[in-house]
Amino acid sequence: MKNLLIAGIGGQGINSLASVLAKVFHGAGLACQYTVHKGGAQSLGSVYAELRIAAGDRLPVLGPGIPPRKLDILVAMDPWEALRHLPLVHAGSRCFIETEIMPLFTDRSRSRVPADAFTSPIDQLTRLPLSIVWRNYRQEALTTAGTAGMANYFAGVDCLTAMGLFHKAGYDAIFFGTIPGARPGKTACN
Repeated sequence: MKNLLIAGIGGQGINSLASVLAKVFHGAGLACQYTVHKGGAQSLGSVYAELRIAAGDRLPVLGPGIPPRKLDILVAMDPWEALRHLPLVHAGSRCFIETEIMPLFTDRSRSRVPADAFTSPIDQLTRLPLSIVWRNYRQEALTTAGTAGMANYFAGVDCLTAMGLFHKAGYDAIFFGTIPGARPGKTACN
């Protein structure tokens, strides 16, 4: 049994990515249950998807949500959202966290906040005894695909790589076949 959580804010494609990953897991012969939580997503509020994955065609009976200290993989499209889900991680959790800090709450509609304007969530996270891979998904998407809207594609690559399930052709087929408006042929993953 593996527990995976993808966290971000409204508009970052968390719901779409969860749907894509569930299809990939099912295609790999794994049972997958997922739930997307939208907290004010219309106003760029917190959005996260919990995925619970197990070998075979059935999951054991599960309670509502990932229990504290049982999260295996955390992918956060925003460092603030990584902090929000810390009660779920344990010393062996693998964390993939965006380096670009989005403005908080009502300021999210404005330009990016300089990291020195507050105690940075990155500073807070780096002090913790966690295995963190820092990624700038937005910049990678802009550079590779020409749009920041493809950042969730790269987050999905990290999810599947951490699970040992990344196969570019299969992932691309499901990703671009599931998400309307995604731009096939403009990614460069190894």
